[in-house]
Amino acid sequence: MSIWNPRCFKEPTPLDLRFPGTQVQIFHNTRDDRIVVLVAFITALSTSAFPAEIMQPAQQNALVRKYCAVCHTDAAKNGGLSLENYDAAQPNRALAAMLLSKLRNGAMGAAGLGIPDSATRDAWTSATAAQAERAQDWTIIRSHAAGSKAPIFTASIIREVLPRKKDKTQEKDNDDPPVYRLTLTCNVATHNGEMQLTWSPEPQTDRTFLVSVDDDAGIPHKLEGREKKMGNGMTASTGLAASLLNAPLAKETLAVAGLFPGETVTFPLGDLNPADRRELAICFGASPGK
Repeated sequence: MSIWNPRCFKEPTPLDLRFPGTQVQIFHNTRDDRIVVLVAFITALSTSAFPAEIMQPAQQNALVRKYCAVCHTDAAKNGGLSLENYDAAQPNRALAAMLLSKLRNGAMGAAGLGIPDSATRDAWTSATAAQAERAQDWTIIRSHAAGSKAPIFTASIIREVLPRKKDKTQEKDNDDPPVYRLTLTCNVATHNGEMQLTWSPEPQTDRTFLVSVDDDAGIPHKLEGREKKMGNGMTASTGLAASLLNAPLAKETLAVAGLFPGETVTFPLGDLNPADRRELAICFGASPGK
């Protein structure tokens, strides 16, 4: 945008003012042109595209407690998730990615409490997406077991696969990529470990899938049963969204094949920091490798 004062006879000098999303060029020569500058400044401010305000962690936590944690409790872990202690101020990238998949795929109303208004939903989803950035890198968390001082070491990572084609129950293809999370938890004091696979957005059941460590022959895992009760006591009848894996700590890769038809997801265990890997090795037998 250019503004020029025609009362000026000498060659005008351009002055560039930059605002978010705009560039205003003003030609000035005299003090009277300050009025023109002010008008241009106000116009630029009124037409600038300022970014929407980011939802604050306290509001995110309140929404998670109301709409999510009533079912995804520490005890029930519906969908393979516990959101009872979710804290947006100290986000767990991999957990945020799983929550994001749920938010984008209609899980907000699953607790039977309705859903927030559209502006709140959009802001919540955007804030969660920001917290899920770099979830495809390893997330390392050190904590303590509930009611004790036993150190707990947790490593988790996210992988996505290509969007699935619609089935007979869907009106259209889902453009949102399915998400898999691998979580390794080690109680450093007791040397007890747990390797868990979770997935979203679709549940699954009555299926055998293979877990392959460092390209070895796959270890069969059978998925059976359904979730019949939500964490809030409501009855449910859905497939499962989590499974414990019986596998050693891979040196390079752990691959899961066939949980859904034609899908293989590979987790890069070789990307773990050597110090983090040593801590996990306390609880998981190492793969012999190739």
